Amino acid sequence: MKKILIFTVGTLLIVSNYSCKKYLDQVPDDRLTFEQVYERKATVDQALANVYSFFPSQNGDRFPSQQGNIGPWTAASDEADYTLPNFSEVVNSGAWDATRNEVNYHWQQFYRGIQAASTFMANVSRCTDCNIGGVDIVNRYYNEARALRAIYYYNLVRIYGPVVLLGNDPIASDAPLQAISKPRNSMDECVDYIVSELEATAAALPATPQSNEDYGHITGSVADAFKIKMLLTAARPLFNGNTDYATLKNQDGKQLINQTYSAAKWTRVATAAKAFLTNPNYASYALYSVSSTPTGLPNTAFNRAFISTRDAMLVSWNSEIIFARGGDVTSYQYSLAPNHLGAPDTDKGGSFLCPSQQLVDAFFTANGLSIQDDPTYTASGTSAYQAPDVNDQGVTRQISNMYVNREPRFYTNITYTGRKWINPQSTIVTDFTFNGNAGKSNISNNDYTKTGYTSRKHHTVSGRNTGRAMFSVIRLAEIYLTYIEALQETNPSDPDILIYLNRIRTRAGIPGYGSGAGALPIPADMRLAIRKERRVELAFELDRYFYTREWKIAETTDTQIRGLNISQNAPGFYTPVVVENRVFQKKHYLWPIPEGERQKVPSIVQNTGW
Repeated sequence: MKKILIFTVGTLLIVSNYSCKKYLDQVPDDRLTFEQVYERKATVDQALANVYSFFPSQNGDRFPSQQGNIGPWTAASDEADYTLPNFSEVVNSGAWDATRNEVNYHWQQFYRGIQAASTFMANVSRCTDCNIGGVDIVNRYYNEARALRAIYYYNLVRIYGPVVLLGNDPIASDAPLQAISKPRNSMDECVDYIVSELEATAAALPATPQSNEDYGHITGSVADAFKIKMLLTAARPLFNGNTDYATLKNQDGKQLINQTYSAAKWTRVATAAKAFLTNPNYASYALYSVSSTPTGLPNTAFNRAFISTRDAMLVSWNSEIIFARGGDVTSYQYSLAPNHLGAPDTDKGGSFLCPSQQLVDAFFTANGLSIQDDPTYTASGTSAYQAPDVNDQGVTRQISNMYVNREPRFYTNITYTGRKWINPQSTIVTDFTFNGNAGKSNISNNDYTKTGYTSRKHHTVSGRNTGRAMFSVIRLAEIYLTYIEALQETNPSDPDILIYLNRIRTRAGIPGYGSGAGALPIPADMRLAIRKERRVELAFELDRYFYTREWKIAETTDTQIRGLNISQNAPGFYTPVVVENRVFQKKHYLWPIPEGERQKVPSIVQNTGW
C-alpha cells in the first residue's frame, strides 16, 4: 500500500525510474537495464529527450490539459475562443474545481518532468562515451536537465502559485512516507530557488547554439530568459504584496505569499533584463526584419513590416528567436484554417481558433494610434482596400472599414471576411458571413468560427498540411517588453523605455513615441501604453492569459467574448455581439491544488477560495 501511495502522490513525487519508462519500453527488458541506459551516449540522448518531453507544446493548443502539457491559455483569455469544445470552455464557464482531471494533469506532468530531470542529473555521469572528442557532454546535459527542472517549477508556480520544492535528489521508489509528505514552500522561496538554478545553468552552458544540433536545446541565454520570466511573475501584483492571499498559510502558520509590496522585485526584473540585453554573448539576437519584400509585393515600409512580423514566427531560428520547440503542427494549423466550402484539404480547416472582437479592436491603426484615438478610423461601412498579402496584389477588395488601414501586425494575426487565404496557390477569398464560403449556413457541423474571425499567426505561407521547423517559445521582443514594464515600475523617466518600446513599434511599421519628426506624443499613461503594445505584439503566444491574471485585471477583461453576428449576412454580420459570457471569480487567479494530491499529502494546503 505504501508503494501505491508514493506513486500517486508522486505524479507530485514520482518514483525515480518512471522518467526512463517511455524509452525503456522500446527494447526488451532483458537487453537494457536502468544502469545501462546511462552508460552510452545514444541512450543518454534518449533519456535527455524524455526530460524535454514534458516541455509544453503549443502545437497541442486545441487539446488543452489533455496532451502536450499545454493549458487552456489562449481561449481562456480574452484573446480568443475555440469553436471545438475543450477544457477552456469549462474554465470560462466557472464549472471546474480541484477534482477535475485537467487540474491534476499539469500538476502531475510538471512534477514528472522535475523527477525525470533529477533522475537524469543523478545518473548522467555514468556515461562512458559522452565526452569523446573533448566536448564535455556530461556537464552540458546535466545543466540542460537542471535548467529544465527549474523551468518546470516556473510553470507550476504561475499556474498554482507557491508549490512544493522537492530538493535536488530524485525521490527513491522506497522513500518513507515522511520523506514525501512536504508542505508548500513560500512564493519567495520558490522564486529564489528557480532563479538560482537558472543562474547556475546559464553560467555553465554555452551562451547560444554552437551548432545545428544545439537548436532546441537549453543554452545560457534560454536559462537567462526564463529567469527574467520568473522574476516578472514574482514582481507583478498577483504575487507582490497581494492581500487577497492573507490567509494562504501552511498549517504551521507560514505565510505563502508575502503580504508586503516590494519595489525591489521590479528592480530585479529590470536588472536581469538589462543584463540580458547588454550581454555581449547575446549580441547575435536582434528583432527580425527584412530589407526587401518578396517578388510581387511592393517594397514599402508597411509591407516590409508585415513580412517581418509574419516571418518572425515562421523563419526557423531567425535572429529574434531565443528558444523554440518543434513538433507536428497539423492539428494547430487545422484550427487556424477557415472551413472553406468545397476547398481542397490543403486549404480547408476547422475554423476552431477564433479571435475576439476585443483583440481585433486592440490592434493599432496604420497611424500607430488606438482605434478610439484615431479620427480616421470608422467601424461602419466598407471600402476598397489592398491587403499586404504577396498572393493578392493588383486588386482591391471591398472590406469592412474595421479592417482598413490597420497596422501590419493586424494583417499578420487576423483572417477576416474579404481576406485572401494565405496559400499562394489558392484563389480563395475567405467569407465568414452567414452564407459565405466559410459561413455558418454552409457547414453541417460546428466547424465554423464563433466570432467571425480566425487566427492567422503561426500558419505557414502555404497549405495547412505544410509543416515548419519550430514554434517560438521566447523571442527578443518579449525581453524588450518585460524590460520596459519593469522600468516603468521602478524609474518611469528612464530613456530606455522609449528606446525599446519604439524599436518594437518601428519593426511593426507604426510611428514611435517622442518629439521627433513623425513621432506620436508620449502617452500620458505609459503603463497602459506598454500593456497595449504587449497585447498585440505577443498575441497568440500564450502570454495574455498570465498577463491579465498577474496584473489582477482578469475580473474586468475575462467576463465575456465579443465577436461578429455570424448568423447574418452583411451588413448585419458586422454588428459586434456578445458571443460568450464568462465566469471569473477571485479564486480563479490561481488554479486549485488537485484534491487527490491533498488527500494523500494533507500538509499541502489549498489555494484561497477553492
